[in-house]
Amino acid sequence: MKKTIILGIGNRLMKDDGVGIYIAEELMNTDENLDCEYIIGESDIDYSLSKLEDAEFVIILDAILSGGNPGDIEVYSLDKTDSHRFLGLSPHNMHLFQALYEQKDKLKGCLIGVEPFDISFQIGLSRELEKKWPEIVSKAKKTIDEILSGRG
Repeated sequence: MKKTIILGIGNRLMKDDGVGIYIAEELMNTDENLDCEYIIGESDIDYSLSKLEDAEFVIILDAILSGGNPGDIEVYSLDKTDSHRFLGLSPHNMHLFQALYEQKDKLKGCLIGVEPFDISFQIGLSRELEKKWPEIVSKAKKTIDEILSGRG
């Protein structure tokens, strides 16, 4: 059965690069929407792609350097991700976005990007994102809800 997949990607070992994973984990434990499945893809692109095979729609959560303020959230359509190469996409995620762009005719979706403060070697989020954590999760959940309600 085709469904909506919410995929958290990033790297927990690189501070704010893991923000998409942390949001997906938090929402996975609190979201009661049975039409969605949360997947923690981390930086395993092959695993992530295999989990999207049965998806009708995908929402990806990831850290994106877009020039905003730390914790800001931007939404990008997956069918336009190829034209967004200017974004600070993590190198380990470029293969995923390229593969999804190539499937744009059969898989629809979007990327919810969270502006990081610090991407460096350390487990856990930066203090700056931790201070804004409830607001970030709330904005991400509201954004997901708006995207899903717009599809219905």
